[in-house]
Amino acid sequence: MRLDRYVIREMIVPFLIGTVAVVLMFQINAYMFMAKTYNLERIPLTAIIQYIMFKTPEYMKMTLPVGTSLAAALTITRIARDSELTAMRAAGARILRVVAPVAAFGLLVAIGNFLLVERVIPEATRRANVILMQAGVMALDRSSMESNALIKLGQYTASFGSVKRIGDFKLVIDDVTLFEHPEAGMTVVITADQATYDRGVWNFTGGYYWQLRKGELYLAEPRGAFTVNQKIVVDSLFGSGEREERSIQQLEEKIRSSQKIGISAKEDEIELQSRFSVPAACLVFSVVSPIFGVIFARSGGFTGVLVSFVVVLLYYNAFVVSTQILGKFSWCPVWFAAWSPNLAFVVLGLIALRRLE
Repeated sequence: MRLDRYVIREMIVPFLIGTVAVVLMFQINAYMFMAKTYNLERIPLTAIIQYIMFKTPEYMKMTLPVGTSLAAALTITRIARDSELTAMRAAGARILRVVAPVAAFGLLVAIGNFLLVERVIPEATRRANVILMQAGVMALDRSSMESNALIKLGQYTASFGSVKRIGDFKLVIDDVTLFEHPEAGMTVVITADQATYDRGVWNFTGGYYWQLRKGELYLAEPRGAFTVNQKIVVDSLFGSGEREERSIQQLEEKIRSSQKIGISAKEDEIELQSRFSVPAACLVFSVVSPIFGVIFARSGGFTGVLVSFVVVLLYYNAFVVSTQILGKFSWCPVWFAAWSPNLAFVVLGLIALRRLE
C-alpha cells in the first residue's frame, strides 16, 4: 500500500499539468478558429467564452488519455533514473507490481472519462452548437454568404442569391433555390422569391415547385408560402456535431431505427463503440507508457515526455485511420474499427513487459 500511495502521489502533478496544458491548446485553437471564421466585433465576448467552456468537455475526452500517458511515463521514468526502481526490484517487486498503481490510476481516469462522455458532453455540445448558431447569424454581413453558395438545409440543398441581416438573429434572403432528391432518378426543385430566417424557422414566399424525372420536366406549379424548421448550426462550415450530442441510449435508438428501415448505421455503431474505447485508452496508456518509459529511461531527463507524446500520437493516428478509413469498408467489423488501436498497444505493451521481466 505504501508503494501504491507513493506512485499515485507522484502521478498527480504531471497528470494535471499535461491535461490542463493540452486543454488550453484546444481552447486557444477554438478561439483562433472563431476569429478567422467570424467578425468577432459583432459577437459578445461572453458568447465566445461560453462557447469555449461548453466545448471544453469534448476536448477533455481526448486530453485525459494524454494526461494519463504523460503522468505514467514521467513518474516511472523518474523512478527508474533515480534508481528507485532498481531498489524496488531488489526488494522483490516485479515491474508489473510497480506498474499496478499506475494502472489503477489509469482505470479511475478511464471511468471519469466515460462519465464525462456519457453525462456531460452531449448536453454541453448541444449548448455549444446553439451558441455557435447564434454567433454565426450575428456575425453575418453581405460578404458572409456569397451568391450561389450552397448550404445544407434539412433534406434540401439550398442556394441563396443575397443575404441581409436584420437585428441580431433574423435574416432576409432573396432568390432562393432548394434542391431535393426524394428517390432515385427524381429531382425536386423549389424556387422562392424571398425567404426569412429567425431562430431556426425558415419562411419561404412566392415559390414554384418543379419535378424532374431523368431530365424531363413533369410538373411545374405555383407554391404558396411554406416553412422549413431547421436551425443554422452552420454545419456546412464546421461539420455536424449531431453524434456528439447523443447519449449512448440515444445512439442505440438511432441505430435500431436505421436498421429497421434498412439504412446503414455503421458510422453510428463505430461512434457507439468509441464511447467505450476512448476512455479505455486511459487504462491502456497507464500500462504501456511506463513500460516504454523504463526501457528508454537512460536516454535523458525528458524521455518520459517524449515517450508519452509518441505513444499518444501513434494511438490517435491509428484511431483515425481505423475509425474513419477502415471503418468505412464493408469487410471491417465495427468492433475492430473502434478497438483495434487499443488491442495493438496492449500487445506491444505485453511484449515490452516480457522483455523487461
